Amino acid sequence: MKGKRAKRHFSQLSEFERGLIISMKTAGWSARRFSGQVDRSECAVRNCWEQWTREGTHARKTGSGANMMTTRREDRRIVRPALVDPTVTRSTIRADVGVAIVPQTISRHLAEANLKSKCPFPALPFTPEHRQLRLQW
Repeated sequence: MKGKRAKRHFSQLSEFERGLIISMKTAGWSARRFSGQVDRSECAVRNCWEQWTREGTHARKTGSGANMMTTRREDRRIVRPALVDPTVTRSTIRADVGVAIVPQTISRHLAEANLKSKCPFPALPFTPEHRQLRLQW
């Protein structure tokens, strides 16, 4: 499967695709035949069908996934400094929040709020001495 495009797995199936899998499997299609038609892995098709036969549902369970480690108030305290000052750093935000959070959490919250870090300078400006040395070359 090296040269082929990677196929998506069960967790990435839409509700429509899950319903389609159930109806096609009920109609007698094999997992291999169906996965070739819709560009999904056989494993994803089998897992969906197994869940249907085991639980009687093809929907994902609500509440699945990791638990949130920050409260809604802390989430707002992460985003607010970036709204006020776009050049604020993650370490400054982390100190202001007062909760032990990793920098990736801060970055994720800022990305969810469509905020990007803005650098005050794209590069350090040259001093007159630097400019003169560069022009002498």
